[in-house]
Amino acid sequence: MKSYNSSGTICVCGPFNIVYAVCDINYHLNEDGSFKYVFIPNYSIIELLSNDYFQGIPGLNLDLKEKQYIRENKNPTFISERVPSENREDYYELLSKNGLEYMDPIRYLINTKDQYSGDKLFVINQHYPETIYYDNYKGHETNSTMIKSILSKLCMGDNIIINNSTVDDSNRKIIHDTLLFLYSRSYETYKESQKEGIEKAKMGNRYRGRKPIEVDEILFTELLNKVNNKEITSNEAAKKLGISIDKYYRYKKYLQK
Repeated sequence: MKSYNSSGTICVCGPFNIVYAVCDINYHLNEDGSFKYVFIPNYSIIELLSNDYFQGIPGLNLDLKEKQYIRENKNPTFISERVPSENREDYYELLSKNGLEYMDPIRYLINTKDQYSGDKLFVINQHYPETIYYDNYKGHETNSTMIKSILSKLCMGDNIIINNSTVDDSNRKIIHDTLLFLYSRSYETYKESQKEGIEKAKMGNRYRGRKPIEVDEILFTELLNKVNNKEITSNEAAKKLGISIDKYYRYKKYLQK
């Protein structure tokens, strides 16, 4: 093995559980045992998030606005906080549990179901931005599924073409803020309508309550479609939802009743 490379994308869940791709991370291991990590922040995505959702990446001073942050022959804070050290008693058990024969720190973070308690950052397979086309989209439409679909693409760094108008880094924030406002209004309307429906059902003694599963049903349905289309795995969907894989399957079964 002359060299080994591994890569992923660091993400965080923002408002309405929308996933934001805040930084790419690359790991390079050489045959002599030397290694380095390269962090490539996605500043156009980071600026979309408030401090309530994103407080930075441990060990990196993002205020410097560096294009890359390189750490050589020393595990950066982001890694050391999340990846078990070799002297840990259950080290090899954890490798096996996460489908690894040897430690690949990036792959470990992608595979693990355990959520680090210090922040809400998680790692997925590296996302390569695409250009997504939305034809025949009317600006006044408030369809929440369509709006959230566009928001989700914007927040992953994809460029959007809507009726021949392009959304990219030059106008990503203003479009994001506008669509987020529209989605929040649509979501509030939906919740209010749901509340009124429950109250009416209670008055008619037809309401028995809802199963205590705190999952964003709209997001779950979107992710389930991606799993069915083999765009992501069930583990990745569960991680984006912030739930265990067991709870993912229970909720899937609950929806399909």
